[in-house]
Amino acid sequence: MNTNLKPKLQRFASATAFACPICQENLDLVENSLKCNNRHSFDLAKFGYVNLAPQVKQSANYDKENFQNRQQILEAGFYQAILEAVSDLLSNSKNAKTILDIGCGEGFYSRKLQESHPDKTFYAFDISKDSVQIAAKSEPNWSVNWFVGDLARLPIKDASMDILLDIFSPANYGEFRRVLSKDGILIKVIPTENHLKEIRQKVQDQLTKKDYSNQDVKEHFQENFTILSSQTASLTKTITTKQLQALLSMTPLLFHVDQSKIDWSDLTEITIEAEILVGKVL
Repeated sequence: MNTNLKPKLQRFASATAFACPICQENLDLVENSLKCNNRHSFDLAKFGYVNLAPQVKQSANYDKENFQNRQQILEAGFYQAILEAVSDLLSNSKNAKTILDIGCGEGFYSRKLQESHPDKTFYAFDISKDSVQIAAKSEPNWSVNWFVGDLARLPIKDASMDILLDIFSPANYGEFRRVLSKDGILIKVIPTENHLKEIRQKVQDQLTKKDYSNQDVKEHFQENFTILSSQTASLTKTITTKQLQALLSMTPLLFHVDQSKIDWSDLTEITIEAEILVGKVL
């Protein structure tokens, strides 16, 4: 082990699943960088993450403020039902050791799950450098392997992950199949038609799709994975004015809605509901 490594960066000395995003060779820790045999090098950031997608452009809708709003809502417990359901699934997967969190945002799920499952090794990434930085800064245990990564080509070795977590994130099933171990599972969390129904009712007139259905997403899932189990996690919770403002500014549903035309004053509770699919490669 590299003894000169800052405590915040020690976790990367034992992170053996990284592959070079340029040439797919193994990445190993050399001093303060992950390097491959072809001399591609990626410096560890002092906050405790590594950027393995340096060329990728950042999305305008997901800036630092958006992720801070998300963190406020997630930490307030609105997504607790989903967190608990996923945590139970991890508890039931005793032999699974490596977990990859796809599109981890500000890191809420990996942070919480790592605390309750310290025997497992978590890798977590997002395309947004801002969000990964918030995630790394917010994690007290310095245990999750945070990285900036591109879903189009994951900087992860073949067959190295026992569980993939895809929570409200896009999917790349080709890459999922490549990085999953032989008996690995994909846990995919998708919104139901009741998710944020109180907000949806308010903005109904401005939405192009009046009714939300997750049927297309499920069909796409089933073209690639067999569904082993499915459950619904739901929570309706009172929301304060300040929390509502944070929620409204982080919700993709409202990215193209003129909020000035809507009176939110009588909105006092919010429903967070998702279907949790567990799948195995076909």
